Amino acid sequence: MHFASLYRVAGLAALSLAVPVATPVAQPPLLAPGARHVRAELVADVAAVAPGTPFRMAVRLSMEKGWHVNWINPGDAGLAPSIAWKLPAGFKAGILHWPLPARFETGPLTIFGYADEVLLMTDVQPAAGLAPGGNIEVAADVSWLACAEECIPGSASLTLQLPVEKTARSNDEQRKAFDATEARLPQHAVAWNVDAHIEQSTTLVLEIQKGTESSAPLEGLFFFPYDSGLIENAEAQVVSMQPGPGGQSLYQLRITRARIPSGAMTKVQGLLVGTSGLSAGGGPAAIEIDIPVRPH
Repeated sequence: MHFASLYRVAGLAALSLAVPVATPVAQPPLLAPGARHVRAELVADVAAVAPGTPFRMAVRLSMEKGWHVNWINPGDAGLAPSIAWKLPAGFKAGILHWPLPARFETGPLTIFGYADEVLLMTDVQPAAGLAPGGNIEVAADVSWLACAEECIPGSASLTLQLPVEKTARSNDEQRKAFDATEARLPQHAVAWNVDAHIEQSTTLVLEIQKGTESSAPLEGLFFFPYDSGLIENAEAQVVSMQPGPGGQSLYQLRITRARIPSGAMTKVQGLLVGTSGLSAGGGPAAIEIDIPVRPH
């Protein structure tokens, strides 16, 4: 399957019931023939669950070198991973969290996704009336596209069995991986003032006002839209800086709109990613924006 023949589809998640079982061990994934480039595993940040105590659960996708899977917006081609959670009665899963994506260039196409390894995680609320003793089973049906020069679909049916105890017990090794993933989740843009307008009908301009004057300079800015068909993914995004109101720096990020747009651009939703300046630390960070496009 070549990139050009793939459809753009958002990932799906669903909930259904699973039957509690007797032994606290993880089951090996049932892999589809095309899954050889990706290993899927169901993990949790607890070694034992407790009634009503939330815990984190994730599908870990580990990619063979040179291969990647897609983000929620795959860019110019691809499919986002799909996860259908299967949880015991009374359990509830939250939204699926997508860490910062990377960009992959394949010929004229730019793909948004993940290489090496990614945890696609959710917060799980166990039933308050769960009885200690015995075990519960959590499960997920997962599908993805493993992509390099071509894309190969893969899927797995995953299960994880955990004991039920009066007090939740941490899985310290897995917790480190969850904490590292949380550090790569987008933050709300409460410390930043971000506006958007269209320039000469072909360019989306994001104006970013620095949070504080002590903030480090913004570097490596790139905007990943949640929806496909809004921008030219392969085009360079050009940043400029000038003095802004109150003496704080005002950055402008110019982004080429899609030559064949999927619709009118009245709102901008997605991740604004920077290699420095968006977070207190020195590593990459992202802020999530959801703003109207104002007249200019």
